[in-house]
Amino acid sequence: MKNNTRLLATWARRTVPVLLLAASGLASAQLISAIQVAPAAAKPGEAVTVTVQLDVMSGTNCGVRMHWGDGSTTDHKINQAKDVPLVVQRSWPRAGSYTVKAEGKTLGMLPKCGGSNREVLVTVSAPAVATGGNAPTGAGPCPAGWKLGKGGVSKNGAFTCTAKAGTALPAERPSCQGELTYFENGRRGQLGCRL
Repeated sequence: MKNNTRLLATWARRTVPVLLLAASGLASAQLISAIQVAPAAAKPGEAVTVTVQLDVMSGTNCGVRMHWGDGSTTDHKINQAKDVPLVVQRSWPRAGSYTVKAEGKTLGMLPKCGGSNREVLVTVSAPAVATGGNAPTGAGPCPAGWKLGKGGVSKNGAFTCTAKAGTALPAERPSCQGELTYFENGRRGQLGCRL
C-alpha cells in the first residue's frame, strides 16, 4: 500500500507540471494581434464588420470575448482553421461612440487566446433630420417662425421646435428619420421628432 501511495505521489509530481505547461502552451499558441472595423462610421441599425486577427503558432484552440461598448458581450470559440480571422457583424440601434474590444477569455475547456486586448472605436451617427421646404437654409430642423428648443438635436436625432403658444402649425412638417415620430402641440407652441 505504501509503495502504491509513493508511486502515485511521484507520478503526480512529474505529470501535473507537464499538464500545466502543455495547457499554458495552448493558451499562448494563438495570440490576438489586431482588430479592425469596416466601416468605422455607421448609421443606427447599419451593420459593421469587425475582424480580429490572430497569430497562430500551433493549432487553433482558444476563446475570445467581444465587448461591444454598450454593455453587451459575445463569446467566440476559435477551434478550427476557418475561425481565423474571427469575423463578426454587428449593429447598434442608437447613435453614439462604441469601443469594441477583443479579449482572450477561457470558455469552458478552451483556454483564452493570448496577447493583449485590442480595441477599436465605432461611431454610429443618426442621419441628418430633413426639414420642411419652408425652412430657410441654416435654420436647422425647425420650420420658419420656429426655433430649436433648449436641448438642441439629440444624438438619436430627436428635437423639439418652439414658438409662441397658439402659433399656427406649419403646412409642411419636418420629416422624422429612423424610429423617430413627429409630434405637435399648437396650444403649447411645440413640434418636433421623438422616440
